[in-house]
Amino acid sequence: MKTNCITRCVFIMIMLQFVTFRIQAREWFVSLEGNDSNSGTVTSPLASIHKACLVAQAGDTVIIRAGVYYITEQVRPQHSGIPGKWIVYRAMDGEKVIIDGSRLQYVKRDGKQIAISHLHEGLVHLENVSYIKCQNITVQNSYAAGFILRGGSNITFNPSHKSQASKIILERCASHRSYNSGIGVWYADSVQVTHCEVTGANELDYRVEGVKAGSEAPHEAISVCGARYFEIDNNHVHHCHKEGIDCKEVSRYGKVYDNRVHDLPRQAYYVDAWFGLLEDIELYGNVAYNCFWGFGISVEGENAELRNVRFHHNLIYKMTASGVLFGMWGSNNLRSDIYIYNNTFYRCGSPDVYSGGVGSIDILSQNFKDVYIYRNICDKGWDYEFGFNEESDSISKRLQNKNFVAKENLVESVKNRQSRKGQFDALLIEFLPEGNTIGNVLYRDENNFDFVPERAPKVLRKNVNWKYTPSDWYGALKPINQF
Repeated sequence: MKTNCITRCVFIMIMLQFVTFRIQAREWFVSLEGNDSNSGTVTSPLASIHKACLVAQAGDTVIIRAGVYYITEQVRPQHSGIPGKWIVYRAMDGEKVIIDGSRLQYVKRDGKQIAISHLHEGLVHLENVSYIKCQNITVQNSYAAGFILRGGSNITFNPSHKSQASKIILERCASHRSYNSGIGVWYADSVQVTHCEVTGANELDYRVEGVKAGSEAPHEAISVCGARYFEIDNNHVHHCHKEGIDCKEVSRYGKVYDNRVHDLPRQAYYVDAWFGLLEDIELYGNVAYNCFWGFGISVEGENAELRNVRFHHNLIYKMTASGVLFGMWGSNNLRSDIYIYNNTFYRCGSPDVYSGGVGSIDILSQNFKDVYIYRNICDKGWDYEFGFNEESDSISKRLQNKNFVAKENLVESVKNRQSRKGQFDALLIEFLPEGNTIGNVLYRDENNFDFVPERAPKVLRKNVNWKYTPSDWYGALKPINQF
């Protein structure tokens, strides 16, 4: 009896030691020179990132050695971290890791082989996992998306719904050439995409052979769809084939800041409600140039609504069309509580643009209320600085009825160009509301697009009690010599 008791105690102690050992964080190494039957140590690494996704547990770090990994199945973590014990997937310090999807054309769904171009999938696919961090990983040549952060397919649109994917960080990663988004965030909570680069996203011709070509690629360079409590910051998006950074559908409580977007055929930054309510989105400190539009605001879907969007301290220049566009696409439903302040719009617009929106701020849609535009610099717009799709003889009264307030803006001039029809056969006219200043800005180095004002007129306060307090100067950047 005594012997049996001792045996049981020894067994329990051994098991406790084993459990204690396992809950300690460990490192898994992956190398092109490795083998998936190895132990995963630095001297005996695994060969595939897929294998690491199967074994990594809460608190573990997967360290990937340099090289190009031509994957034939998705990088898809199977386990979540926990608070204080994230699972980290990262490149070895000082080494370049590239995941190439040119050999991943089909995936199995419900026992069927389906072209990945048909699906909202990513080469790195984080679905229904939490407390995951990816660092310094590059993906390229995806027949779907580059990275997908997703809360699953069984989505409820109740605001109280908690996503099955949360606490995910994508840091210093890159996506180059993809049929879908470079980075897609779909119905996930508490997500950060930071210091990443996206190029070549939404390339229509990069799809699996035999997949019917559509009129356009599926989504945007960085798509944020139905996400909550998100941050999209310090990213570089350029030379893609559609929009840049888009917050859409029922996304809410998010920030988009300190990004740089350029050389795109559409909007650099976009908020669009396709269904339900999109609300409480803040965009600030961003830069955009060489795009078609700088910032688009639309409510495309039926029974959709957009409200409480703040766009401030952004630098928008060299747009083919307008710096800001109130779009009329789709159902063109209501957008309200829109705040546009302390932005700099420079040389927005060019001749013969189909949209007719060729100035700093283009209020093309008439379906809005409670719009506040203040302390912006609107400089050298082609057709106008403020353009409206309204009747000239009644515009002031109509704007007042909708509570459209545009005051304390600095406008380079009134162009007095002939009004003309553009996109949707809408008549665009120039109108500058009362309470704004006409004057010139001297920039530090305009020829090199350095738009810190060296000299600008002093803000003439109009005793307006702004809900979101602007800076004490016009435009996005503080003048060198403020007076």
